[in-house]
Amino acid sequence: MDTKALRQALGGFATGVCVITAPDMDHVDGHIVGMTANSFSSVSLAPALVQWCLDLKAHRYAVYAQAPKFGINILSGSQEALSRRFARENAHIIPEEGLISPLHPLRLNNVAAFLACDLYEARMLGDHLVIVGEITHFEADPAQGGLTFFRGKYGQIGALS
Repeated sequence: MDTKALRQALGGFATGVCVITAPDMDHVDGHIVGMTANSFSSVSLAPALVQWCLDLKAHRYAVYAQAPKFGINILSGSQEALSRRFARENAHIIPEEGLISPLHPLRLNNVAAFLACDLYEARMLGDHLVIVGEITHFEADPAQGGLTFFRGKYGQIGALS
């Protein structure tokens, strides 16, 4: 199968954009890493489950594959630069970007929504690890629009009234 053509076809599905955050257990000083993802979706409301997919070749694969807790930061329409930064390898969160409270240190500033998750299940499927999280806490800002990704380009959806 032509994977490049398949990737282009799948790019015809518009998605939201998230930054998945997790503690970097290799650093004892509390580093939090972030990774841009658009492979996120809800799974269930009861129990409250969401999923995202991690490429087996991802730079921080070991960090995310072993994380007992992670955060899903659904980016607002103004956060394209943040998405691009966390799409690169070795992106750590700096204080100006997040770590808003000691209770939820995986949360970024000014996101459309934040989901704190405990690992519920992880399963290898093809060339990705599908990670399912159980939501333990969430916050949403209905005034924020959302960042989108479609055919390799970013866009925005305004806040809906």
